Amino acid sequence: MFEKLEIIMSQAASKKNFIQRGSVGNEEITALETMQNITLPNDYKYFLSRYGYCFWFGEVICGLVGENKRYEKLCSIVRKNTYYYDLYNNDPKYQSVASDGIVIGTYDGGGYYFLFAQESERAGEVGLFLTETYGQEVSKFKSFTDYLSFLVTGTPDPELVDVDYDKIMDIIED
Repeated sequence: MFEKLEIIMSQAASKKNFIQRGSVGNEEITALETMQNITLPNDYKYFLSRYGYCFWFGEVICGLVGENKRYEKLCSIVRKNTYYYDLYNNDPKYQSVASDGIVIGTYDGGGYYFLFAQESERAGEVGLFLTETYGQEVSKFKSFTDYLSFLVTGTPDPELVDVDYDKIMDIIED
């Protein structure tokens, strides 16, 4: 069922400076879902159960860091989620971070990747929300597996999302 994800992760393992946590118990995953009041998509739950989190030169996929506090700032999904909620939800110029999912990664140009929970109308999708668009979504992937594939292999390309540039201009002009 998750063969594609396993193939992608074997390719990721060959990346420069690749690091992963390793397996995570179901109780930690369930605790994350309970804390966030969401149900994670199955492919991301599988990723967490097998790898916990991972990063390599230039990319990070946030997850559960466990006892390894060394990578908490970089890789903790709880920490990233809290950071982006605080940053975007406390500034009225920015579109708030949705509550029907979780932040799973950062965008180097400023912004975050958001994984929509099973309860969402967009269950399983991953959207890219940028700081320069005041928190509006600019592109999306159909699944966590597609997002992971894009980071590792460069395919598939994300689908572009219509950005409300009038709203951005109104913010700039205020």
